[in-house]
Amino acid sequence: MVLSGARIRALCVAAAMAVCGLAAAPAQAAAECGGWQVETVAHGLGELENLEPDGRGGFYLSGASSVTHIDAAGQVGVVLENMGVPRGLRLDGSILSVVGGRDGRLWQLDTATGEVTKPAAFAGNGLLRLPGGDLLTTWVGTEGGPSQGLTRYLRDSGTVVPNWSPVPRSEGLALSPDHRAVYTDDLLTGEIIRVPLDTPDRWTIVTRLPGVFAGVDDLTMSQAGSLYVAAHFEGAIHRVDPDTGASCVIASGLSSGWTGPSSVRIAPDGEGWALYTTGFDGTLRRLRPPADVDLSPVRS
Repeated sequence: MVLSGARIRALCVAAAMAVCGLAAAPAQAAAECGGWQVETVAHGLGELENLEPDGRGGFYLSGASSVTHIDAAGQVGVVLENMGVPRGLRLDGSILSVVGGRDGRLWQLDTATGEVTKPAAFAGNGLLRLPGGDLLTTWVGTEGGPSQGLTRYLRDSGTVVPNWSPVPRSEGLALSPDHRAVYTDDLLTGEIIRVPLDTPDRWTIVTRLPGVFAGVDDLTMSQAGSLYVAAHFEGAIHRVDPDTGASCVIASGLSSGWTGPSSVRIAPDGEGWALYTTGFDGTLRRLRPPADVDLSPVRS
Protein backbone atom coordinates (compact mmCIF):
# COMPACT_ATOMS: atom_id res chain seq x y z
CA MET A 1 0.00 0.00 0.00
CA VAL A 2 1.82 3.11 -1.25
CA LEU A 3 0.58 6.36 0.27
CA SER A 4 1.27 9.29 -2.01
CA GLY A 5 -0.48 12.54 -1.15
CA ALA A 6 -3.14 11.97 -3.80
CA ARG A 7 -3.64 8.41 -2.74
CA ILE A 8 -3.98 9.37 0.93
CA ARG A 9 -6.76 11.78 0.03
CA ALA A 10 -8.48 9.18 -2.14
CA LEU A 11 -8.08 6.56 0.56
CA CYS A 12 -9.58 8.83 3.20
CA VAL A 13 -12.64 9.45 1.05
CA ALA A 14 -12.98 5.79 0.14
CA ALA A 15 -12.48 4.71 3.75
CA ALA A 16 -15.21 7.09 4.89
CA MET A 17 -17.53 5.62 2.28
CA ALA A 18 -16.64 2.12 3.37
CA VAL A 19 -17.22 2.95 7.02
CA CYS A 20 -20.63 4.40 6.19
CA GLY A 21 -21.48 1.36 4.13
CA LEU A 22 -20.50 -1.00 6.94
CA ALA A 23 -22.06 1.00 9.75
CA ALA A 24 -25.33 -0.89 9.46
CA ALA A 25 -23.55 -4.13 10.34
CA PRO A 26 -22.76 -4.52 14.05
CA ALA A 27 -19.03 -4.32 14.77
CA GLN A 28 -17.73 -7.48 16.40
CA ALA A 29 -14.85 -7.56 18.82
CA ALA A 30 -11.82 -9.42 17.57
CA ALA A 31 -11.11 -12.64 19.45
CA GLU A 32 -7.61 -13.23 20.77
CA CYS A 33 -5.51 -16.32 20.02
CA GLY A 34 -2.53 -15.84 22.27
CA GLY A 35 0.79 -17.52 22.75
CA TRP A 36 2.62 -15.81 19.88
CA GLN A 37 5.92 -14.12 20.66
CA VAL A 38 6.66 -10.84 18.87
CA GLU A 39 10.19 -9.49 18.53
CA THR A 40 11.98 -6.91 16.40
CA VAL A 41 14.43 -8.23 13.80
CA ALA A 42 15.48 -4.83 12.44
CA HIS A 43 14.28 -1.22 12.53
CA GLY A 44 15.05 2.10 10.92
CA LEU A 45 14.53 0.63 7.44
CA GLY A 46 12.29 3.36 6.05
CA GLU A 47 8.69 2.97 4.92
CA LEU A 48 8.47 -0.76 4.23
CA GLU A 49 5.87 -1.95 1.74
CA ASN A 50 6.50 -5.67 1.19
CA LEU A 51 8.89 -8.51 1.97
CA GLU A 52 10.02 -11.79 0.43
CA PRO A 53 12.27 -14.47 2.02
CA ASP A 54 15.55 -14.98 0.16
CA GLY A 55 15.85 -18.68 1.08
CA ARG A 56 19.08 -18.05 3.02
CA GLY A 57 17.74 -16.56 6.23
CA GLY A 58 17.34 -13.02 4.89
CA PHE A 59 14.71 -10.97 3.10
CA TYR A 60 14.14 -8.65 0.19
CA LEU A 61 12.22 -5.52 1.23
CA SER A 62 10.45 -2.95 -0.93
CA GLY A 63 10.24 0.62 0.33
CA ALA A 64 9.46 4.14 -0.79
CA SER A 65 11.76 4.11 -3.84
CA SER A 66 14.02 1.08 -3.65
CA VAL A 67 14.32 -2.62 -2.95
CA THR A 68 16.80 -3.60 -0.25
CA HIS A 69 18.17 -6.88 1.01
CA ILE A 70 18.78 -7.77 4.64
CA ASP A 71 20.84 -10.90 5.15
CA ALA A 72 20.76 -13.40 8.01
CA ALA A 73 23.43 -11.39 9.84
CA GLY A 74 21.40 -8.18 9.64
CA GLN A 75 23.49 -6.49 6.93
CA VAL A 76 21.38 -4.23 4.69
CA GLY A 77 22.13 -3.28 1.09
CA VAL A 78 20.21 -1.74 -1.83
CA VAL A 79 19.61 -4.07 -4.79
CA LEU A 80 17.28 -1.85 -6.88
CA GLU A 81 16.91 1.90 -6.57
CA ASN A 82 15.18 4.93 -8.11
CA MET A 83 12.09 2.83 -8.74
CA GLY A 84 9.46 5.34 -7.65
CA VAL A 85 6.98 3.06 -5.87
CA PRO A 86 8.06 -0.61 -5.72
CA ARG A 87 5.38 -2.81 -4.19
CA GLY A 88 4.89 -6.59 -4.30
CA LEU A 89 7.88 -8.95 -4.38
CA ARG A 90 8.26 -12.62 -5.36
CA LEU A 91 11.37 -14.75 -5.71
CA ASP A 92 11.50 -17.68 -8.17
CA GLY A 93 14.91 -19.31 -8.15
CA SER A 94 17.33 -16.43 -8.65
CA ILE A 95 14.72 -14.13 -10.27
CA LEU A 96 13.20 -11.49 -8.03
CA SER A 97 10.02 -9.98 -9.55
CA VAL A 98 8.89 -6.53 -8.39
CA VAL A 99 5.59 -4.94 -9.37
CA GLY A 100 5.08 -1.20 -9.61
CA GLY A 101 7.87 1.28 -10.05
CA ARG A 102 7.74 4.80 -11.46
CA ASP A 103 6.98 3.51 -14.94
CA GLY A 104 4.32 1.01 -13.84
CA ARG A 105 6.21 -2.01 -15.11
CA LEU A 106 7.17 -5.45 -13.92
CA TRP A 107 10.84 -5.41 -12.91
CA GLN A 108 12.87 -8.62 -12.73
CA LEU A 109 16.26 -8.82 -11.05
CA ASP A 110 18.53 -11.82 -11.50
CA THR A 111 19.95 -11.91 -7.99
CA ALA A 112 22.84 -14.11 -9.15
CA THR A 113 24.08 -11.83 -11.95
CA GLY A 114 22.57 -8.43 -11.12
CA GLU A 115 20.88 -8.21 -14.54
CA VAL A 116 17.64 -6.18 -14.54
CA THR A 117 14.86 -6.53 -17.12
CA LYS A 118 11.41 -4.94 -17.41
CA PRO A 119 9.39 -7.39 -19.53
CA ALA A 120 5.89 -5.89 -19.35
CA ALA A 121 3.65 -3.01 -18.29
CA PHE A 122 2.27 -4.53 -15.12
CA ALA A 123 1.37 -1.94 -12.48
CA GLY A 124 -0.24 -3.16 -9.28
CA ASN A 125 0.16 -3.70 -5.57
CA GLY A 126 0.25 -7.27 -4.28
CA LEU A 127 2.18 -9.90 -6.23
CA LEU A 128 1.87 -13.70 -6.37
CA ARG A 129 3.63 -16.37 -8.40
CA LEU A 130 1.24 -19.08 -9.56
CA PRO A 131 2.21 -22.72 -10.18
CA GLY A 132 3.75 -22.72 -13.66
CA GLY A 133 5.31 -19.28 -13.28
CA ASP A 134 2.52 -16.82 -14.17
CA LEU A 135 2.17 -13.75 -11.93
CA LEU A 136 -0.90 -12.05 -10.44
CA THR A 137 -1.17 -8.51 -9.17
CA THR A 138 -3.95 -6.51 -7.51
CA TRP A 139 -5.83 -3.22 -7.92
CA VAL A 140 -6.63 -1.45 -4.65
CA GLY A 141 -9.12 1.07 -6.02
CA THR A 142 -7.41 4.32 -5.07
CA GLU A 143 -5.14 4.47 -8.11
CA GLY A 144 -7.70 6.20 -10.32
CA GLY A 145 -9.12 5.00 -13.61
CA PRO A 146 -11.22 1.89 -14.24
CA SER A 147 -10.75 -1.20 -12.11
CA GLN A 148 -8.07 -3.63 -13.24
CA GLY A 149 -9.29 -6.40 -10.91
CA LEU A 150 -6.70 -9.12 -10.55
CA THR A 151 -4.31 -8.80 -13.49
CA ARG A 152 -2.41 -11.87 -14.73
CA TYR A 153 0.97 -11.90 -16.45
CA LEU A 154 1.40 -14.95 -18.67
CA ARG A 155 5.08 -15.84 -18.44
CA ASP A 156 5.34 -17.96 -21.59
CA SER A 157 3.85 -15.36 -23.94
CA GLY A 158 4.62 -12.17 -22.03
CA THR A 159 0.93 -11.22 -22.27
CA VAL A 160 -0.82 -9.13 -19.62
CA VAL A 161 -4.51 -9.92 -18.93
CA PRO A 162 -6.27 -7.10 -17.01
CA ASN A 163 -9.40 -8.09 -15.07
CA TRP A 164 -8.48 -11.77 -15.24
CA SER A 165 -10.67 -11.81 -12.13
CA PRO A 166 -13.02 -8.80 -11.82
CA VAL A 167 -12.58 -8.35 -8.06
CA PRO A 168 -13.46 -4.66 -7.47
CA ARG A 169 -10.66 -3.94 -4.97
CA SER A 170 -7.86 -6.03 -3.52
CA GLU A 171 -4.45 -5.75 -1.85
CA GLY A 172 -2.54 -8.91 -0.93
CA LEU A 173 -2.49 -12.34 -2.56
CA ALA A 174 -2.00 -15.87 -1.22
CA LEU A 175 -2.15 -19.31 -2.84
CA SER A 176 -4.33 -22.05 -1.31
CA PRO A 177 -2.64 -25.29 -0.16
CA ASP A 178 -4.37 -27.30 -2.91
CA HIS A 179 -3.31 -24.76 -5.60
CA ARG A 180 -6.93 -24.44 -6.74
CA ALA A 181 -7.59 -20.90 -5.55
CA VAL A 182 -6.02 -17.64 -4.47
CA TYR A 183 -7.11 -15.44 -1.60
CA THR A 184 -7.06 -11.67 -1.56
CA ASP A 185 -8.34 -8.93 0.75
CA ASP A 186 -10.23 -5.67 0.40
CA LEU A 187 -8.39 -2.80 2.09
CA LEU A 188 -11.53 -0.72 2.51
CA THR A 189 -14.08 -3.28 3.72
CA GLY A 190 -11.88 -5.81 5.51
CA GLU A 191 -13.33 -8.63 3.42
CA ILE A 192 -11.35 -11.78 2.61
CA ILE A 193 -12.02 -13.05 -0.92
CA ARG A 194 -11.53 -16.44 -2.56
CA VAL A 195 -10.85 -16.62 -6.31
CA PRO A 196 -10.93 -20.09 -7.99
CA LEU A 197 -8.11 -20.42 -10.52
CA ASP A 198 -10.27 -22.29 -13.03
CA THR A 199 -13.25 -19.88 -12.75
CA PRO A 200 -11.74 -16.55 -11.67
CA ASP A 201 -14.93 -14.62 -12.45
CA ARG A 202 -16.74 -16.54 -9.68
CA TRP A 203 -14.97 -15.01 -6.70
CA THR A 204 -16.66 -15.14 -3.30
CA ILE A 205 -16.34 -13.35 0.04
CA VAL A 206 -15.43 -15.83 2.78
CA THR A 207 -15.46 -13.46 5.77
CA ARG A 208 -14.86 -9.90 6.97
CA LEU A 209 -12.48 -8.98 9.75
CA PRO A 210 -14.19 -7.61 12.88
CA GLY A 211 -14.36 -3.90 13.49
CA VAL A 212 -15.18 -0.93 11.29
CA PHE A 213 -11.90 -0.30 9.48
CA ALA A 214 -9.03 -2.74 10.03
CA GLY A 215 -7.33 -1.60 6.83
CA VAL A 216 -6.24 -5.05 5.63
CA ASP A 217 -3.06 -4.74 3.57
CA ASP A 218 -1.57 -8.17 2.88
CA LEU A 219 -2.01 -11.85 3.66
CA THR A 220 -0.26 -15.19 3.45
CA MET A 221 -1.32 -18.79 3.96
CA SER A 222 0.01 -21.86 5.74
CA GLN A 223 -0.07 -25.40 4.39
CA ALA A 224 -2.47 -26.19 7.26
CA GLY A 225 -5.00 -23.82 5.65
CA SER A 226 -4.86 -20.75 7.89
CA LEU A 227 -4.67 -17.25 6.47
CA TYR A 228 -2.57 -14.62 8.24
CA VAL A 229 -3.69 -11.07 7.53
CA ALA A 230 -1.93 -7.76 8.20
CA ALA A 231 -4.43 -5.18 9.47
CA HIS A 232 -2.53 -1.99 8.66
CA PHE A 233 -4.63 0.65 10.39
CA GLU A 234 -5.56 -1.54 13.34
CA GLY A 235 -1.91 -2.43 13.98
CA ALA A 236 -2.63 -6.14 14.32
CA ILE A 237 -2.15 -9.52 12.64
CA HIS A 238 -5.21 -11.78 12.32
CA ARG A 239 -5.48 -15.51 11.74
CA VAL A 240 -8.46 -16.49 9.57
CA ASP A 241 -10.06 -19.87 8.89
CA PRO A 242 -11.35 -19.43 5.31
CA ASP A 243 -13.63 -22.47 5.62
CA THR A 244 -15.61 -21.16 8.61
CA GLY A 245 -14.88 -17.44 8.44
CA ALA A 246 -13.69 -17.45 12.06
CA SER A 247 -10.79 -15.15 12.92
CA CYS A 248 -8.67 -14.14 15.87
CA VAL A 249 -5.81 -11.75 16.61
CA ILE A 250 -2.37 -13.30 17.06
CA ALA A 251 -0.58 -9.97 17.64
CA SER A 252 -1.91 -6.53 18.50
CA GLY A 253 -0.41 -3.25 19.64
CA LEU A 254 1.90 -3.04 16.65
CA SER A 255 2.40 0.37 15.11
CA SER A 256 -1.02 1.47 13.82
CA GLY A 257 -2.59 4.09 11.56
CA TRP A 258 -0.42 5.12 8.61
CA THR A 259 2.62 3.34 10.09
CA GLY A 260 1.01 -0.07 10.63
CA PRO A 261 1.87 -3.55 9.33
CA SER A 262 2.06 -3.73 5.55
CA SER A 263 3.05 -7.31 4.68
CA VAL A 264 3.27 -10.82 6.15
CA ARG A 265 5.27 -13.88 5.03
CA ILE A 266 6.13 -17.29 6.47
CA ALA A 267 9.88 -17.97 6.53
CA PRO A 268 12.36 -20.24 8.31
CA ASP A 269 13.20 -19.64 11.96
CA GLY A 270 15.95 -22.03 12.97
CA GLU A 271 14.55 -25.52 12.38
CA GLY A 272 10.96 -24.25 12.41
CA TRP A 273 8.86 -21.49 10.89
CA ALA A 274 7.86 -18.01 11.95
CA LEU A 275 5.66 -15.26 10.57
CA TYR A 276 7.50 -12.10 9.56
CA THR A 277 5.87 -8.72 9.07
CA THR A 278 6.96 -5.32 7.79
CA GLY A 279 5.49 -1.96 8.73
CA PHE A 280 5.46 1.60 7.50
CA ASP A 281 7.28 2.37 10.76
CA GLY A 282 10.42 0.83 9.19
CA THR A 283 10.42 -2.27 11.36
CA LEU A 284 10.81 -5.93 10.42
CA ARG A 285 9.24 -8.15 13.11
CA ARG A 286 9.19 -11.89 13.78
CA LEU A 287 6.11 -13.61 15.23
CA ARG A 288 6.89 -17.03 16.70
CA PRO A 289 3.87 -19.34 16.97
CA PRO A 290 2.84 -21.52 19.92
CA ALA A 291 4.12 -25.10 19.78
CA ASP A 292 0.76 -26.48 18.62
CA VAL A 293 0.51 -24.23 15.53
CA ASP A 294 1.62 -25.70 12.19
CA LEU A 295 3.08 -22.72 10.35
CA SER A 296 4.75 -24.50 7.43
CA PRO A 297 4.16 -22.49 4.22
CA VAL A 298 2.12 -23.57 1.23
CA ARG A 299 4.21 -25.92 -0.91
CA SER A 300 4.69 -24.61 -4.45
